[in-house]
Amino acid sequence: MTLIAHIHRLLLDHCTRAADNDERSRTQRQRYIDRVQRVLTTSRLAPRAPHEVWASGWDKPFFAYNAAAQVDPAVNLARQSGVLENPTEVASTAFLDDGKFGTLVQAGIAHGQLTGACAVTWRLQRVQNFARAVPRITEAVNRFHDEWLTGTLEVDALQARAVAIAEDIGIGGGPIGKVSGFGFTTACHLLADLGLPVFKPDIWVCRIVSMLPNVQAEIRRTWRLGNGPVPFDYLESKLVGSRAPNAYRRIVQPVMNALVAEAQEVAVEELDLTPAFLRARFVDWTLVHFAISTEAEGYGLERRPVDLLSAPSCDLATPGYIHALARWLQDAQATHEAVNALVKAKQRLQRADTPVKKDRAERRLKHLLTQDAQAMRDALQARALEASIAYENAVFAARWQIAPRYPDGFASDEGSNRWKYIHAARTVRTRDVAV
Repeated sequence: MTLIAHIHRLLLDHCTRAADNDERSRTQRQRYIDRVQRVLTTSRLAPRAPHEVWASGWDKPFFAYNAAAQVDPAVNLARQSGVLENPTEVASTAFLDDGKFGTLVQAGIAHGQLTGACAVTWRLQRVQNFARAVPRITEAVNRFHDEWLTGTLEVDALQARAVAIAEDIGIGGGPIGKVSGFGFTTACHLLADLGLPVFKPDIWVCRIVSMLPNVQAEIRRTWRLGNGPVPFDYLESKLVGSRAPNAYRRIVQPVMNALVAEAQEVAVEELDLTPAFLRARFVDWTLVHFAISTEAEGYGLERRPVDLLSAPSCDLATPGYIHALARWLQDAQATHEAVNALVKAKQRLQRADTPVKKDRAERRLKHLLTQDAQAMRDALQARALEASIAYENAVFAARWQIAPRYPDGFASDEGSNRWKYIHAARTVRTRDVAV
């Protein structure tokens, strides 16, 4: 079985299982199948009307920099009320007028339809920006569908065109133009939801991809890093800003394509993966849910595969390298959160603009700078390093390999900030490249 096949079985057969409750286990298992099937059904490539494009993306600005569990209630309330249903209305000055609440927003807030994150001006401005771009995005998506339908373009060419549309939305430079508030990752998410062959390079995709066999060596060559483990969040840091498409094409896309190629042998009895590009969507979903936080009531998951495999009592016959990958992800995430807490505490103190906020920030930072706190961070870092080494040893012992076709011989074009592909993609590299 391949990595994706193993994760799929873990999610379906073990992570939906409730302790000592067979009825709930069956319910959760079916709930998970239904959720994945809904995602795949709505992600089929087809001609799209503007309202379908709008429905796939209007809520995304509300989730930026927010945990889904915190935002979901406000987004669901806005969805049920219909206050954001019409993109033409949202694009008008009756919604926002030069950054000020228009009559539609004022009424939505007054009637309790827009609350929390859905009542924040800069987020609503991003939603309006998207509404105004919907006609152009719809045209681009339908043009892509028509090109795919002709059957004259190879999969690589279709994928390149899909990524170019995401780059146009997230960075600009094309007929759509930069949609303010939609970065490259969000643009990829939108297009994947609409059935185009792109992957959403979110933090968990980046973290897992960067630890797959031989990928760290490729990252070190690409960005000319020294020897040693690549930092936990290094690849995800390259998926931010105007150079995000570069890192996506360079690392994420080839590795994810390799996982999709492996997944051709995955026989998923519960799901239909035959329509165009749905197997790529399935791989994207499955990989993310190896480690992303569970939403039990929405997805039917009782726990993450990472937590299941990392438990000392776990006796599943999953390959050792997948157990080791789970432990590394868990330990590295704990280290990342501990270090990040210190960084954020320092930033919070710098931003404090009142005596009360400054006092609170100073006390928090003082606590995180104690010897005990530093000893905890050191212990977490040592544990994560041990987990990384154990994972590499497990990969070597299992002779586990994947075969990404990394693009060869491209260089950064400083004039246009675009990459030029000089030679065809290939599997085995023979020289260093620079970004």
